[in-house]
Amino acid sequence: MIIYDYKYKAKRMKDSKIVKGIAEGPSKAIVDQFLFENGLRAIEIDRHDSIIARLNRITLNKVLKETDLIFYLKQLSSLLRSGVKLNEACEILATQQTNKNVRRILYGVYYSVNSGQTLSDAFSEFPREFPRILIAMIAVGEKVGDLDEVLDEIVEYFEKQYRLKSSIKSTMMLPIIYMGVALGVAVFLMVGVLPQFEGMYDSLGGELPTMTLLFMNTGNFLRANILYILGGLILFIIAMRYLIKKFYKIQYALSYIAIRMPIFGEVVKLNNLSRIASTLAQMMKNHVPLQDSLKTTWNTIDNKVYKEILIDAQKKVTGGEFMSTAFEHHFASEIVFNRMMSVGERSGELGQMMGNLADFYDEDSEIKVERMKKALEPLLLIFIYAMIVVMILAVMLPSLALSDQIG
Repeated sequence: MIIYDYKYKAKRMKDSKIVKGIAEGPSKAIVDQFLFENGLRAIEIDRHDSIIARLNRITLNKVLKETDLIFYLKQLSSLLRSGVKLNEACEILATQQTNKNVRRILYGVYYSVNSGQTLSDAFSEFPREFPRILIAMIAVGEKVGDLDEVLDEIVEYFEKQYRLKSSIKSTMMLPIIYMGVALGVAVFLMVGVLPQFEGMYDSLGGELPTMTLLFMNTGNFLRANILYILGGLILFIIAMRYLIKKFYKIQYALSYIAIRMPIFGEVVKLNNLSRIASTLAQMMKNHVPLQDSLKTTWNTIDNKVYKEILIDAQKKVTGGEFMSTAFEHHFASEIVFNRMMSVGERSGELGQMMGNLADFYDEDSEIKVERMKKALEPLLLIFIYAMIVVMILAVMLPSLALSDQIG
């Protein structure tokens, strides 16, 4: 969908003041409506295109954040339940969006729908912005003619996943924050404080304690080679990102390590098993075939170990076996998950059982994450206190030695 820049001259309705500016849109009519929605009555609208404007439209990462997507789907569902037609609802939501990059995507959705495409097809034109499970569920809702209800279900699914992800992310950030603060204090002492003792000791002809000398030499090395260290670190990160992206074995190894890590491995298991259960439950609830459900679930998972389990599960189903056999006795799975999936398959109520399992993980996640935080905090505090004691000794020992020499 082509979006242009338009220069406009308009009258502000609240005080009749004339204002000028630039707005984006696929046509003058849409820009005119956008201005009106924002309290402006257009006087002149002229298309204005430039290289800078084109460069501004280039985005490297996802534009629609999870919270933006959830809010958009909620609004869309509300408009459809109110009797607004789909193309009109898409137009309203695109027009009232103030973020240029987001508005550009929503205009693309609107124009695709308005030209006769289904909403799922319109979303599929932006695969980076709209998850595969959303597209699959929307397609199901369009087939059964119950789009607004499906939208409500998918919003509930995304909200649960967002809460779980936020909780896990806060737990994972805890050690990073502690380590960052500790490292910052250590570098400050090594670079800014300890070198001051060197001049005093040189003037008195004394020798620095071994611990202080070690930290001081480290600080001197950092100051003398800071550019090389930063350059090497940047090159290392670039090389690692390239290798991870290029070689599947490295991706799998990192996924394996993530699951096997003490404390953090439980967080990784919780996140992936919860997502598998929730996605399968959501798909099967709307009568999506099991093979298609597994394929969509595979696309929602990043960890390569779980991806391979899901591939194995697809093979089992194709061969007439239960997919639960792919999870049984696997180090990346849990007993509760295995048993509930197995019972669901044997009873013919797999979708319902996956829903119960998703609810179980939703309730259990807060307890597990909180338990992990409590397990991490004392370990991190011990590390921080030990580092503080060592740094205090490194600072205090030369002072005490200097006092003895003066005395």
